[in-house]
Amino acid sequence: MVTTSSDRPSVKLRRILFRKDSREDETPSEEKKHKFYVLKMTWDQAWSKVDEIQEIIDTSDDLRNVTIRNLDPETDVEKFVRVYNRSFISAPDPYRSLTHDDFKHFDPESTFVAILYGQIVGFIFLTVEPLFKNSLEVGKQGVIAGLGVEPRYRRRKIAFLLAARAAEFFSDQSVDELICEVYYKNKVSYSFIQNFGMTKTGIIYL
Repeated sequence: MVTTSSDRPSVKLRRILFRKDSREDETPSEEKKHKFYVLKMTWDQAWSKVDEIQEIIDTSDDLRNVTIRNLDPETDVEKFVRVYNRSFISAPDPYRSLTHDDFKHFDPESTFVAILYGQIVGFIFLTVEPLFKNSLEVGKQGVIAGLGVEPRYRRRKIAFLLAARAAEFFSDQSVDELICEVYYKNKVSYSFIQNFGMTKTGIIYL
């Protein structure tokens, strides 16, 4: 399945943050856009993984001093922009530098940051959108719109802590399904998402 939707909030946010001059040779000539794999799972499947994630967190010494909180639009601008750019500049994803003006597009109610010794070292931003089946709205879809950890703090299970907070958020929102769009060249992110039980259901060009 191939989709080219540009209506979802997650897509709108991605378009703000993309590297504007990047092109993919593998995409159809009429598209000239960026290829992402679409991965999904039901909420019941996702919730069944929560205990597994929590066990990883509880047994990791690296996370003893890491906390998760909501993004603060008043005090986090400089730190968030810096960590966002450091996270994505080292990844294969299409990307352009985040600016202070872009910061306003991140909803503090659904954007969470990992804090270590007072510094932001990771983030996850989420959205909740209508879930459609056969053109009918049948529930809510939780979207993992972006996840990043500053390079020097990777391999410390910080992404698992962020994923656990995302699970709490989506549980509070009573979503029925989870979706994540992963850039096809980002094998590390793809493997991480698959480990939670999400399966590839299609391709989207953004």
